[in-house]
Amino acid sequence: MAPTFFLEVIGTIAFAFSGAFVAIECKLDIFGILCAAVVTATGGGMTRDIILGNTPPLMFRDPTYVIIAILFAFATVLIYVPLVKSRFKKNILGIINVLDAIGLAVFTIVGMNNAVQFGYGDNCFLVCFVGVLSAVGGGLIRDIFVDRKPVILQKEIYATASLVGSVFYYYGSRVLPGYLSSTISMVLIFLIRVWSLHRDINLPLAEKPPAGK
Repeated sequence: MAPTFFLEVIGTIAFAFSGAFVAIECKLDIFGILCAAVVTATGGGMTRDIILGNTPPLMFRDPTYVIIAILFAFATVLIYVPLVKSRFKKNILGIINVLDAIGLAVFTIVGMNNAVQFGYGDNCFLVCFVGVLSAVGGGLIRDIFVDRKPVILQKEIYATASLVGSVFYYYGSRVLPGYLSSTISMVLIFLIRVWSLHRDINLPLAEKPPAGK
């Protein structure tokens, strides 16, 4: 439980940072920045709970992650200007991307485990869908919140990494011990995401005819 909680906190921090960064760049006020950070960090879990009928969603019954998101949203506001002017900007953003990849991996598995605990372990589609939604739902809501095209629906290998890991975990847990299959799945999601960022590899886009034709 403790290691999982620790990893969830890391993911929450990373998602809160990314949500606050996007909100600042979109010129939202301080309240908007806080909302974006909280939505990014907890929105996936909230939608997961609604789908599973776990209401009110956990974020309202145990506001730990909401508080963490708010605290780090304020931290992002404080460091944003020094950060963008710093020569270490790329290094710090790289660290945030790594933390985000950890959050992506952890929340995928946590979401799937929630679906299994609610009795849907035999429904592959639902379990994997809930896992991916837990991981990427917050970012999706954030992008709608700031009125921009959702990042996960564009070219980045993000939701795809979560999907691959979720399918592996679902079937791997049938032949491997639960802790082993979950660990391998999280490592797989993390490596796919970091590898795609490092190599700048994206999903292909559909070709459009040249202008004027």
